[in-house]
Amino acid sequence: MSGKPASLDVDGLMRELGQFRRFHLINYFLLALVPFAAAIYAVNYIFLAADVPYRCVIPECESANTTEYSPAWLESALAAGGRERRCASYAPLDTQLPCGEGGFSDELRTCDQWLYASRDTIVAEFNLACQEWKRTLVGTVHNIGMLVSLPILGYISDRWGRKRALVLSCTLVGAIGSLKAFSISYEMYVIVEFLETVAGASAFPAAYILTIELLGQDKRVLTTAFLGIMLVIGGLSFAMLAKTFAYWRTFILVVYPPSLLFLSYIYILPESIRWLLSKSRKEEAAEIIMSAAKMNKVTLSDETIKQLYSQEEKIQTIDEKKDTEGEDGLWIQVLRSPIIMTRLAICSWWWITCTFVFYGLAINSVSLAGDKYTNYMLVVSVEIIAVVTNALVLDRFGRKRTLLTAYTICGISCISITFVPTSLSWLATFLYLIGKIAITQAFSGIYMYTSELFPTHARHSLLGFCSMVGRVGSIVAPQMPLLAIYVDWLPSVLFGATALVAGGLMLTTPETLNTRLPDTIAEAEHIEARSLAPPPGDKGAEQANGQVTSRF
Repeated sequence: MSGKPASLDVDGLMRELGQFRRFHLINYFLLALVPFAAAIYAVNYIFLAADVPYRCVIPECESANTTEYSPAWLESALAAGGRERRCASYAPLDTQLPCGEGGFSDELRTCDQWLYASRDTIVAEFNLACQEWKRTLVGTVHNIGMLVSLPILGYISDRWGRKRALVLSCTLVGAIGSLKAFSISYEMYVIVEFLETVAGASAFPAAYILTIELLGQDKRVLTTAFLGIMLVIGGLSFAMLAKTFAYWRTFILVVYPPSLLFLSYIYILPESIRWLLSKSRKEEAAEIIMSAAKMNKVTLSDETIKQLYSQEEKIQTIDEKKDTEGEDGLWIQVLRSPIIMTRLAICSWWWITCTFVFYGLAINSVSLAGDKYTNYMLVVSVEIIAVVTNALVLDRFGRKRTLLTAYTICGISCISITFVPTSLSWLATFLYLIGKIAITQAFSGIYMYTSELFPTHARHSLLGFCSMVGRVGSIVAPQMPLLAIYVDWLPSVLFGATALVAGGLMLTTPETLNTRLPDTIAEAEHIEARSLAPPPGDKGAEQANGQVTSRF
């Protein structure tokens, strides 16, 4: 699996094809729909499993079918505040007399019936009152599904192709996700939530890999910025759709079925040229390359065509060598490389930090004062700042310094929140947004940086592994509101501390600015040594390395 198309510079080929002509623009549009949809599905439990106001039903004063949420005597019947106000009530002094002020004893009793102010979420539908753990468990189960999904779809992507993994993930999420609308119990809903995520969590990684492999090295930053903006647009659309179709079953039936249209990508989306060449499928790669050249109205140089068609013999030789070596599995090769193993562990911590802080702050956004939909849109909107900042600085200052700065700012901002007095709520909100911008910048950049640290034939599998381990963070994140009930400052400190550790680890890995994507583990181990060295005789790459020294 370590075969490398040595004589053909794919980055130079992509530049020769023209990266902003018809072939590429059509595929950018097709792939852009994936992060748009992924942003809608990724955290919809924030609204579908959102808390709603509810109170105890006082059987001595009202019937079980009552619809009046705030009768005149209610304040006398309920506890003073906190969880007990929602889960316990005072007993009437005399069940024969009408309920009223002063008509209740000081004895608290646990409620067994509740009245909900809204039935828009599963909390009311499945009677989850005073079972906060069940509500937050939905988000945790969702992220456990992501943990299971990523290595499976990563293996499919590296073994059978990027396109197959993408189509499989996108269509299954639509089919399985739609079943949630027909859930008849909490248990059924959680099971379908898990299966939906297992099927669809890898859609965005597959789209990202396909997009970045479609481009030359000088356009990787643009790729990440482009997909990041689509995630923001998808997040804004998610909030607007959730507000428009507030009832959870209606929302599901509106947003999930359209994903079945991704099945058409089987016929209209090409496979990754890099992946095909890494698998010695030269004829299929050549067919796509020639089709792209025709669609873009460019003529490939004789040298490029010669390299393309002379590649077959070289690749076959490498494959024969692999066969004589017994073709070690991917993970055997990784285990034999201390450099890649160390890098894999460090990348995994970066991902844990990104998912933990990113989703933790996103979940907490609906708890801020004001309309929860508006708050979510505000938090998502500021992500544009992170995307634009990355587009301006990643190629100018390098991956390491940019990400180190982002992690550090995030860590300091989150920890600082704990020292802000309650009278300065605006300052806490400001620091919150700064932390969200910084972690979004880190999350956006870490996708690209991680993909540049690993070789082509294992890129999706290793990226998937890092993302899978990273889901530990997003599994824990939904439980932070529960933790805040007991120690309100601890979540912010945990967010900040993990970000600062991630920033420190950024000092231990190589810079990938101006490097070609490594095709083999040997190349990945020596990234810095080959950072500015184009293939011999590759004038196009030499020119690109001389020009592209400033951006994301």
